[in-house]
Amino acid sequence: MAGGSNVAWTAALLSWVLAVPLWYVSKFALVIAHEGGHALLAKLLFRSIESIRFQRDGSGAVKPAGDVPWLFTIVILLAGYLGPSAFGLMGAWMLIHGHVQQVLWASLAFLVVMLIAVRGLMGWLLVPALIVVIWMVATRADGPVQALYTHMWVWFLLIGAVQRMLLFVLARQYDDESNDAVSLQSLTLIPSAIWAFVFLVGTIAALAYGGGLLLRSAAAGV
Repeated sequence: MAGGSNVAWTAALLSWVLAVPLWYVSKFALVIAHEGGHALLAKLLFRSIESIRFQRDGSGAVKPAGDVPWLFTIVILLAGYLGPSAFGLMGAWMLIHGHVQQVLWASLAFLVVMLIAVRGLMGWLLVPALIVVIWMVATRADGPVQALYTHMWVWFLLIGAVQRMLLFVLARQYDDESNDAVSLQSLTLIPSAIWAFVFLVGTIAALAYGGGLLLRSAAAGV
């Protein structure tokens, strides 16, 4: 029981360090999950992806192949800033049911498929680098170390999503010419500031719920 609780809290603390003080580096990992959320929803809606690109400033873009219906576009846009949180929640659910390796292999499978659509030097560096890191954890780390790193990965997705939205709101990036909130405003006439608030609340709720699952499960010795 104590060991499981220690892993959960240690992973949360280390992931906070990665997601907040070291954001200037870790943002490149989170943008993969952000664009991955767009791409996954597009594929679930039977839309083809022409390309996924990443930029040196930590931003990215998914370009669909062909026109996308209005409602589908809204759903796909919603899956960007909320994507890391959604992946984090899925990972938390798997972890509390003891599926540590499955989290790693599912992440690897998703990244490998995503790599097919990646274009540009930054994407060809970032996605394979993350694949290598997760592969090493999945195949080389022993049980306790693997559990710690996997919990860190899930915590990072949950915490990093909140960090991204806090910076987004504080810097008023929702007023910029190109981001998901601005695109949603043009599609729905709902102000981009409101969409930014929706994203912020959604990521905080996901962190509270997913983090609570992990900590309660660890305390209960599950």
